[in-house]
Amino acid sequence: MDDIWKYSVDSSVSQLYVEPLYPKTGQQVEIRIQVGLHDRVTEVLLFSFYRGSEHPQACTVEQLGKRKIYSASLEMPDELLRWYFVLLAPDRAYYYSLLGVTASVPSLRDSFSLKPDLVPVSWVGGSTCYQIFPDRFREGDTGVGATPGAYSFDGAAVQSLSFHEKPLSFAEGRCLDFFNGDLKGIEDAIPHFKALGVNVLYLNPIGVSRTTHRYDCCDFFHIDEKLGGDEAFLSLCRSLHEHGIRIIVDISINHTGTEHPWLLAAQRDRGSEEASFYYFNEDGSVACWNDVPTLPQLNYSSPRLRDIIYRGEHSVLRKFLKDPFLQDGWRLDVAPEVGRRGKDQFCEEIWREVRTAVKEENEHAYLVGEDWLDASPFLQGDMWDGSMNYLGCSRPLRSWMGESDRFLSEGWGHDPQPTRAYTGLELAQALESQLSGLPAQMWPMQMNLIDSHDTTRLHANPTLFNFSVYSGCIMLMYLLPGMSCLYYGDEIGLEGPYGSVEASRYPMKWERKEWDDRFYSLYTSLGALRSTYAQLLSAGACKVLYSDEQSLVFARYDHSSALLAVLNKREDAHTVRIPNMMLQAKTVTGSKSGDVLVSEEALLLKLEGGENCIIECRR
Repeated sequence: MDDIWKYSVDSSVSQLYVEPLYPKTGQQVEIRIQVGLHDRVTEVLLFSFYRGSEHPQACTVEQLGKRKIYSASLEMPDELLRWYFVLLAPDRAYYYSLLGVTASVPSLRDSFSLKPDLVPVSWVGGSTCYQIFPDRFREGDTGVGATPGAYSFDGAAVQSLSFHEKPLSFAEGRCLDFFNGDLKGIEDAIPHFKALGVNVLYLNPIGVSRTTHRYDCCDFFHIDEKLGGDEAFLSLCRSLHEHGIRIIVDISINHTGTEHPWLLAAQRDRGSEEASFYYFNEDGSVACWNDVPTLPQLNYSSPRLRDIIYRGEHSVLRKFLKDPFLQDGWRLDVAPEVGRRGKDQFCEEIWREVRTAVKEENEHAYLVGEDWLDASPFLQGDMWDGSMNYLGCSRPLRSWMGESDRFLSEGWGHDPQPTRAYTGLELAQALESQLSGLPAQMWPMQMNLIDSHDTTRLHANPTLFNFSVYSGCIMLMYLLPGMSCLYYGDEIGLEGPYGSVEASRYPMKWERKEWDDRFYSLYTSLGALRSTYAQLLSAGACKVLYSDEQSLVFARYDHSSALLAVLNKREDAHTVRIPNMMLQAKTVTGSKSGDVLVSEEALLLKLEGGENCIIECRR
């Protein structure tokens, strides 16, 4: 075929093809493209666009194995840089852009683009994160915790349960059913994290509060004594850092709890400064987020509130980033809704100010927003670093399993029903669509997850669960651009029936005989893989190499190596043909090396029925 050469062409906005990927204004940037060793392409031009005009220039070429790498350098302008390539062939000129190889000239929308002066949180992309709901994880200090009947709140009294019991329903417990996991317990579990290859912890809220979820904060500046208080948190931070593990903590600056001193002062005196921190309804009652009566919404029209929360030198968001805690970042609860009520629409303004304040303390502190939808408006480099990637990871992979989407399900999405599962073609489209909607410079900073404290546990689906399909989902999650995030207990197959948020927060089991070793083996092996290939996963390019009705192959690669996640639903043994013209893999290593026949055109992979795997290649 005369056009087979097109399959060898590759470029992207990644460290493989753009150096540096995060240039400063005025810095030289080298931009590259790969073509195969053939005579179809005789010359390559780079067409860049900035300051209102195009700037064509010829590329130089060097050979790398069986690939030609064309490159050109230019000075980074002080605005968005766009470009595409022109490939000169004997029959005509072709173009290479986000659309691939075309005969037509690409639009600016379809051109590659690069922003100047972005400062990446470079440690995120090669990391593996572990999310903990503190009350349900592990008890380490029997001298702290909630005691039965210690107080009443929201129509119920504190109850204390053992780790062998199950969480109460909301009607029974009102979020006061404490298992008394604490920060010392988390510190004691460091060997467990290390075995999983985890080097980042994400903790749900730990501030002073009344409930088990602790989103009803009563004091942003101190750690809940039921968890061990400030000293226990300091000890945890120091121990984690000594073991090379970073820590990010969940916070909601959108609301407080109803027992926060600010609200109590506001209710005593509507003319007080604290009253300006809240919204009030016409009947005089405090306005609450999403009409949840225990979560009064904060009013950021108050400059003083902004100073206390993030602008001031000793503000909440700054305090824990400073010595002695040196916390590594914040997870931002209900982030797209902060600062929004009626005519007040401060959301983007707040996050830009938050970013400025946080980055003044530590430019490598991580800001990750909770967003279930398309987070691209917040991921342009001036607000968050990343989002909890429900849209680009959790939701498509659950659809691959055959769950109906959360937003088409009853009960806040905690009882999704079966539906026709995604085909491999549909999964590829979902992945590519989400990635293309974000600036590629932001891809390495996304937090990829399947389960969280706000979702059902996918492996607990009573009608759909298939371990083989599930294993493929986890393999892909661990290879997507960004940081993979494992929800506590998934590594042991922790139970958690569908139907309520309470069931997604079962207490962790620490007796090894209660673990499902299939899960533990899966997660430990993938954690080791991420550790081995941390640089490739942080800086490498990515591409869907192949998809059909029942399979998908997703690749991460740099100049010398490649990892391929192979998702497969076919129940019979068969051979899948993976295109190799672009990748030019020369050898296959690891456990699948004996099952792959390598040629310049394709990798022929033998699969057993239902087998999902990761292939390690050398280019």
